[in-house]
Amino acid sequence: MEALASVKDYSARYGEPSDAGRVTTLLKDASDLLMAAYEERIGAYEPGGCPAFDRAAPAVCCLLVNRVLSAPAAMAGATQYSQGAGGYTASVTYGSALGEMYLGKSDLKRLGLAGQTLGALTPLERDEVVE
Repeated sequence: MEALASVKDYSARYGEPSDAGRVTTLLKDASDLLMAAYEERIGAYEPGGCPAFDRAAPAVCCLLVNRVLSAPAAMAGATQYSQGAGGYTASVTYGSALGEMYLGKSDLKRLGLAGQTLGALTPLERDEVVE
């Protein structure tokens, strides 16, 4: 499967990447993550099966890649950093992301993959009575 977004899509949203090859690979990884979420929620992907997904997939794909690329290597997972001088000390607060690729609730909602669903089961009919 081809990636849901291109390096050109990424560049339009976040500027020219320094390593286009890495962005290409990450866009493919992000696309796989989005497709897995789609298949878990809806089933096999069919274009037009979920218009919200089709509209939002390129933007969310780029967002996931930007999250990974925005985490500095030495500070991966940091959500807050403070540094002082003199009698002050530095402190770092780490979150759960650690520079990993993940889909949050707002991402799933934007893709049309959040909320409750209603399912139904159809009982099987048998010609014979089992005793």
